[in-house]
Amino acid sequence: MSKLLHTPRCSSIPHRSFSAITLSKSPLPIHLTPRLSPLHFQCRFSLYTHLSRLHPLLHSFPNSYHHRNFTIRAFDSSSETKNDALSSEKDKETKSSETEGESRSEDDNGGIVVDYPSGEFEFKEFGAWKSFIVKLRMLIAFPWDRFRKGSVLTMKLRGQISDQLKSRFSSGLSLPQICENFTKATYDPRISGIYLHIEPLECGWGKVEEIRRHILDFKKSGKFIVGYVPACGEKEYYLGCACEELYAPPSAYFALYGLTVQASFLGGVLEKAGIEPQVQRIGKYKSAGDQLMRKSMSEENCEMLTTLLDNIYGNWLDKISLTKGKNREEIENFINEGVYQVERLKEDGWITNIKYDDEVMSMLKERLGLQEDKNLPIVEYKKYSRVRKWTLGLSGGKEQIAIIRASGSISRVRSPLSTPSSGIISEQFIEKIRSVRESKRYKAVIIRIDSPGGDALASDLMWREIRLLANSKPVIASMADVAASGGYYLAMAAGIIVAENLTLTGSIGVVTGKFNLGKLYENIGFNKEIISRGRYAELTAAEQRPFRPDEAELFAKSAQNVYKQFRDKAAFSRSMTVDKMEEVAQGRVWTGKDAASRGLVDAIGGLSKAVAIAKQRANIPQDRQVNLIELSRPSPSLPEILSGIGNSLVGVDRTLKELLQELTASDGVQARMDGIMFQKLEGSSFANPLLTLIKDYLSSL
Repeated sequence: MSKLLHTPRCSSIPHRSFSAITLSKSPLPIHLTPRLSPLHFQCRFSLYTHLSRLHPLLHSFPNSYHHRNFTIRAFDSSSETKNDALSSEKDKETKSSETEGESRSEDDNGGIVVDYPSGEFEFKEFGAWKSFIVKLRMLIAFPWDRFRKGSVLTMKLRGQISDQLKSRFSSGLSLPQICENFTKATYDPRISGIYLHIEPLECGWGKVEEIRRHILDFKKSGKFIVGYVPACGEKEYYLGCACEELYAPPSAYFALYGLTVQASFLGGVLEKAGIEPQVQRIGKYKSAGDQLMRKSMSEENCEMLTTLLDNIYGNWLDKISLTKGKNREEIENFINEGVYQVERLKEDGWITNIKYDDEVMSMLKERLGLQEDKNLPIVEYKKYSRVRKWTLGLSGGKEQIAIIRASGSISRVRSPLSTPSSGIISEQFIEKIRSVRESKRYKAVIIRIDSPGGDALASDLMWREIRLLANSKPVIASMADVAASGGYYLAMAAGIIVAENLTLTGSIGVVTGKFNLGKLYENIGFNKEIISRGRYAELTAAEQRPFRPDEAELFAKSAQNVYKQFRDKAAFSRSMTVDKMEEVAQGRVWTGKDAASRGLVDAIGGLSKAVAIAKQRANIPQDRQVNLIELSRPSPSLPEILSGIGNSLVGVDRTLKELLQELTASDGVQARMDGIMFQKLEGSSFANPLLTLIKDYLSSL
């Protein structure tokens, strides 16, 4: 049986540039493996939990954190050597990291505190000359850049939202393009407002917070933004309530009942199948071992999941109460009533009014002064995504900041089954890093991470290259939904880490083991005999028997060694002692806010904050326009092109490919936090399809 893993790919892509102005103010969870050959699972930094109906909201957090300056050096596994090195680097830190606009002070414990720029958006109307230039550019714009003045931008937010840029033939939504559309519409004189359809979302809290931030920024332009929610849970309402007005049809499904967290356990299933998992779990919060060995939740896992749930639910209550002008107790009481009637939601001020979609469109026509027999001029998301920022005068600036996106599972080489933009391929990622390091064009680099991890070797190789890059120019890591295990491995190589308030990060731990299939083979009459040379040759090959005592000892030491390397590198990268890092490691997953208070993250915010900090570190004035050069735009594949012209079978083909990818054999240690769920088992892009199949099979019995 072969190990499950993700083997996505990121193909070479042309550069895509745009500009921005900011103003200051786990080797992988152990999986069942499907072939009758050595069955085992490799060491992975992982956690498997089913987080159901958890929705994002951002709670403010202080902008001051301990600052580190890094030098490139070989990693030494000796804790004593590492601590000595950290002490010497801290002595140099103050002198070497002074940058323009960076205020410094000492906290009560004598540590260095840095106040980073907020990156908060401020709307400034164009002057007469720039307005004239924009109008002139609109006259000579490409046909797809043109539409009539007074148009309404319509966007439908639903399903999965990728943090990667997408080609014009790609299906689904792209967070960078959604955010760019909000920015363009803010300044586009042809756009009168935005009509936002919000339906059930299958993305994480970081992306939702980024979208909400852009909704609030758009409102600063004075243009209207109207939301429409036919089906609404906590996550959808979190976006909807940020709109100026929010409407719902009379038959709308509202399920504002609160949040839950779930963990799945396969211990009983494997026991009945005659499979004995032999697990070494390094890190008491590493729940993948629990998933296979236990039939119920451990105290440590319960503690971790309860903390995550409290953070998410508490922040949701706080944000909604602030937006609706109600106190937190009122919001919580309303949730606990189990209200589902749309009329009641209107009466209590949760929505603006009850209207069908056509009634909202008629209302917008009236607002724009159009006659009833006229159609509402609208511009859809896909068409508006093709409008260039140059047309609107939003590009320019001499200084360039590179953005390299790392989304999805991590693998070292591209799998034959992988599809474009389905994950992080270390070979391709390293090529981009090296090209940026060798180029003098870029003043700073932002590594945008949305990954639960993957191959440990690939993660380490990319960590090294990012460290080398950070030695030559400022590197900022910006986290989206999740940057844990291998994802955090990448982030910790950067000089500064920026995370959303509810980004899932950390998960520094190890779980490893193999499956003993002796009883299963006996039950089905299967026999396997092995001839070997070498004392430990059958360590992972002999799945028909349990470990011998000496094999179990070697396996345990190997897992300890992998964990020690990961933990010590994290301590070194974050300028922490190993003992201090041990307190926050042990496989525990943290929200961005909690990670910041424990030194795993430096600042709380989105991509705009990362850009502001990059400008600060590169000594670029905050009010100066810079070009953000995207280096991770995927090239369209043939299936995507076919999908773009309406071939519905392509979606099925892609689904089968992704499943086969999961079942493809993988060599080497994995560093991954797998299976973080946002709504339901089959709804997450990081879900394990094998568990979905098991669930469906058991449901059919």
